[in-house]
Amino acid sequence: MTPLRVALIDHGQEASLASDLAASLRERGHDAVVIGGRGTALDGLLERRGFATPLTHLPATVAQLARGGYDIANAFSPPDAYAALYWARRSGRPVVFSCTHPVERARLADRRLKLRFLRAALEDSDAVIVHDEDSRAAAWRWLSLEPPLIPWRDAAALEDLYRRLLAQT
Repeated sequence: MTPLRVALIDHGQEASLASDLAASLRERGHDAVVIGGRGTALDGLLERRGFATPLTHLPATVAQLARGGYDIANAFSPPDAYAALYWARRSGRPVVFSCTHPVERARLADRRLKLRFLRAALEDSDAVIVHDEDSRAAAWRWLSLEPPLIPWRDAAALEDLYRRLLAQT
């Protein structure tokens, strides 16, 4: 089968897990790249103003996706999914949103833009997945969603999902 070029976008706390997933996908013969890093000093100012952060990386993330020739993007946070969805509207490529943390009712809209990013990630991504049972239970309880559970390092299941989404485009 043709190797896939996968962008794993994570500017949050799961960067090491995204790196592990990239390694697992590479073992299966795919070109998996982690797009991540730290925000800028401006993120601190935005956070003090009540915004969901990090945000300052979004334009650079879209640019990296546009230059990368990726077949698919897998985002690990709602802001990263927002950037990937912007790229997808122009490229026609699919986006997967990995909901990495259990949704908490009290924190759904506790920061500016947070609910907007989450809503876009859930409604506009081509697939929404979770990586543990706690996240799946919270998605059902607070969002009435039943996303498929794909464990972090299950590169075969992710490859299957990626190929099915690409076949639909």
